[in-house]
Amino acid sequence: MAVFSKLLNNYLSQKMWIFADLYPPFGLTGFISAVVMCYVSFYVFKKLSVDSNVPVRDSTRNHSWTSIKITSKAWYCSICESLLLDGIGVYCDCCGVCADSECIKRANLRLQCKVITSNNENHLHHWVKGNLPLGAICVVCEEDCSMEPGLLDYQCCWCQRTVHTQCLYQVGEACDFGPYKNMIVPPWCVQVARRKGTLRKHLLLRGVRDPEWEKWTPPSANKKSGNGDGALVLSEFRKYLNPVQVIDLSERKPAAALQWCVLLAPQNCQHPCRRPEPPLAIIPLGTGNDLSRVLGWGTENSTDLHVDTILKNVQKARLSELDRWKVEIISTRHLGLKLPTKTNFMYNYLSVGVDAQVALNFHKTKRQCLLYLCFGTQQVVTSDCKNLEQQLDLYLDGKHVDLPELESVVVLNISSWGAGVNLWGMSGDGTTKMTQSYHDGILEVVGIYSSFHIAQLQVGLSCALRLGQAKTVEIRLKEKAPVQIDGEPWEQHPGVLKITFVNRCPVLINQNRI
Repeated sequence: MAVFSKLLNNYLSQKMWIFADLYPPFGLTGFISAVVMCYVSFYVFKKLSVDSNVPVRDSTRNHSWTSIKITSKAWYCSICESLLLDGIGVYCDCCGVCADSECIKRANLRLQCKVITSNNENHLHHWVKGNLPLGAICVVCEEDCSMEPGLLDYQCCWCQRTVHTQCLYQVGEACDFGPYKNMIVPPWCVQVARRKGTLRKHLLLRGVRDPEWEKWTPPSANKKSGNGDGALVLSEFRKYLNPVQVIDLSERKPAAALQWCVLLAPQNCQHPCRRPEPPLAIIPLGTGNDLSRVLGWGTENSTDLHVDTILKNVQKARLSELDRWKVEIISTRHLGLKLPTKTNFMYNYLSVGVDAQVALNFHKTKRQCLLYLCFGTQQVVTSDCKNLEQQLDLYLDGKHVDLPELESVVVLNISSWGAGVNLWGMSGDGTTKMTQSYHDGILEVVGIYSSFHIAQLQVGLSCALRLGQAKTVEIRLKEKAPVQIDGEPWEQHPGVLKITFVNRCPVLINQNRI
């Protein structure tokens, strides 16, 4: 910005006299303000315009190479056909081509990758030789494929069919995209534009048209959080879907995923300014995964995860809705300054107190999960959140709630907290009372006595204190306290946390609960 200001001042010092003579009523100060506003407006508009576009990989340039991991499967170079010992080499996670370090350039030149866009609706099989999955069956003779070592037999990287080399001539040229046809965006439906960059041309997604297939509901796969397995899962999705459908939100801004919503389902959008919301399915990565548990997608990521199983479950999933809550954070003056009001959104839960403190400590260190135990023990010793009931006031639907001695207040939208604990579900006498739902517009509020109480809840030896249900929850903090929303913790200065219902977002319920 300083460089821009200097250049602008130099330019104006040389040229401003011309404008001053031509437009004397406008004035020098007014002109400078107008020029600065034009530059700023152009810059902001340009940034917003770029963010709304979805950059896509140009598959005509090279393959999407990924390092081969050591597995029970043998890998062979698609160029020299040599065995890739000890997993040394790379494979294309879009089409399945493999290469050793010396053959990567030749593979990029000789072997075409899976195309993401084309003008031809007569889609043909894209056969890739060798490196078939274990247990592959020939689509013609129904016998096992690749039973001998070497780069043998073929697989189509679109329909995933496998075939013996000697049976290949019996397979038609046209590809029907296989069992996941209604989830794939065919290349002829992807419309891209080329934008010149500073160094090379970039492809931008311009539009997606409907192929007019029955029950066509293409997913858009993305990753935002979780452990290192997220990149591996996305890599597997590129194999089954059109790679343009797979968006990594750790590299792309959320606007890219939102743009997909508009492009994939424009007919569902009743207003040009309103984005259609896609139903959400979850692959549980990392720890916790409370929403995934509630929606039936499992408690954790299996080491033997199969994307084809996930796609089958998505196809059979039931559509439901999840309440979305707005959390207004109205801070009082801090150090004589009035802090601005912040707005967050909650889907799972919000808490103030000891469990938020544990999450905050873990968030700060980003160490192993074992540190949860250490931090929990620390809270027992130091009691940072002792007498929390004296540090806040709780209002449910405008009515003040008298609190006993507590160290945490938890506001629940779903029936899972702390990696699977149903805080509201069981009362002290072991019976279920006062039902809970994630799409009824009602929140459940409970109290936790201490970090030792949390440990008891985790193993089912105790129950939380039910404080009530409400459509609006307000927590007035008198002192600084740890707060967390859906696992994201921070230290909150004195102020008001006001939780109100916003709307509901579509979610998918796994019928084959994991």
